Amino acid sequence: MALGDVGEHVLEARLAAGVSQEEVGRLTGLSGTKIGRIERIALDRLTIADAMLVSTALGLDLSVRTYPGGSPLRDAGQAQRLSELLAHVGPPLTFGTDMPLPQLPDRPRDQRAWDAVVYGHGERTGVELEARVRDAQSMTRRHGLKRRDDPVEHFLLVLADTRTNRRVLDEYRDLLAHLPRLRTSNVLRGLQRGEHPPTGLILM
Repeated sequence: MALGDVGEHVLEARLAAGVSQEEVGRLTGLSGTKIGRIERIALDRLTIADAMLVSTALGLDLSVRTYPGGSPLRDAGQAQRLSELLAHVGPPLTFGTDMPLPQLPDRPRDQRAWDAVVYGHGERTGVELEARVRDAQSMTRRHGLKRRDDPVEHFLLVLADTRTNRRVLDEYRDLLAHLPRLRTSNVLRGLQRGEHPPTGLILM
């Protein structure tokens, strides 16, 4: 939810209704001062509950949506798989984990990050690790947006080697056709030799 959008719409609706900040405050149980801060975008954060109260009082419908943002939290199993992969990275390659995407001046603050980036030979490999693929289309779209906004030379998708993920690979073969299935042992040996992997996916 963009605070600027909420504040602007609240201000416009209040002025159109001809009511004061104090009156809106009385209707919502909030202070007039807080209503003013919402309108001026002077709050560090605005709860959905408060935004709903103010919107309803002024005859507005509140819509909240989610979109790909920061990297999802990794559990211990995911972290271990990522560590096992990166343990094979040999010189002259180096790597970093949770590497933020570049900030673009014409976009809001980007909180997304690669699970890992492998560096070397003037090139980069973006690495994404998925323990369980629940929505292949959403996953593919999320990775595609990262690659669009931070065009790495190579992209490696690491899937946990589980029955569920193997079934997803079979069911969505066409959707994932842009990521060739790579032999895991070949990728690991290449990393040990200091070579970037080709773009594709492995089970691990």
